[in-house]
Amino acid sequence: MENMEMKDLGERKIIEELMRIFGTVVEDDSFYFDAGDSYILITTDVITRRTHIPEAVKPEQAGYFFGALNLSDIAAMGGKPRFFLSAYSVSRDFSLEYFLSFNRGLKYCLDKYSTKLVGGDMKEGYDFTAAGIVIGEVEKDGIMERRNFRPGQVVAVTNNLGYNAAGYYLWKNGEMEGADIMLKIEPRINEGRMLSRLGVRAAMDLSDGVFSAISQIKRQTGTGFRISMDHVPVHPLALEVSRRYSIPIEEISLNFGGEYELIFSVDPGIWDRVRKGMEDNGYMVREIGRTWEGENIIIKDGREAVIDERGYEHFS
Repeated sequence: MENMEMKDLGERKIIEELMRIFGTVVEDDSFYFDAGDSYILITTDVITRRTHIPEAVKPEQAGYFFGALNLSDIAAMGGKPRFFLSAYSVSRDFSLEYFLSFNRGLKYCLDKYSTKLVGGDMKEGYDFTAAGIVIGEVEKDGIMERRNFRPGQVVAVTNNLGYNAAGYYLWKNGEMEGADIMLKIEPRINEGRMLSRLGVRAAMDLSDGVFSAISQIKRQTGTGFRISMDHVPVHPLALEVSRRYSIPIEEISLNFGGEYELIFSVDPGIWDRVRKGMEDNGYMVREIGRTWEGENIIIKDGREAVIDERGYEHFS
């Protein structure tokens, strides 16, 4: 690999190389360890202004986005966030007001989800990069993990899909309001907590899209997915953008990164109870397919097709 560049492998294969170097296995987006009555969750995520934040987006919203995407990994485990640490690399001529406004947006997100900033670091660097660490907690009998996806289960998602992707395509086509939509995300902390209480034990967030998520789960557990496009809850804006720009609806709703809903699975015998329990508490969930022992399949207009490993990937 001496003459290779990062783009030659892509994010996930680079992570595999790192796991070989360190002799470890990363199975979920949050690491956890035993703390007696509960598990402590630890996760991290990073953004750069150049890669993640369009110029049209206000710094307060960018800061909220930064907090939300970090908290999302805690949501996927059924946990509650407790503490947050932030580290910044900032150029010396970077706008002070932008930086402070960014952190006001971050504070708003952390306050909303009862999470306390407890430390961090700052260094002079190029432009603006922000890294976060979240420390959370989950009950031992309530943790949700990817390894618990098994054949024969109902597959479901929270809320509608495709909203953030629709924003991206609007923005790419010159409609600046799309930039705000693209970054308007919420960590599904409350939904994750409720799913955990209702007995769900397998979940993952959709930060890289449905196709990418199920490909990662398939590779990790051997469990395949049969996804029915007719059952996917698509956001109305995604349908409009699909028609306007002639983009296949599955590309917008299933194959786009930047969506922070949860995908989860449950045994068929408890699905109705889980669905009703979520809806009774004001949360939307929809069945989109089933798990099985075969390949990942999408069913559209009565036809089946194998899903390639796609979705958003850095360096690709």
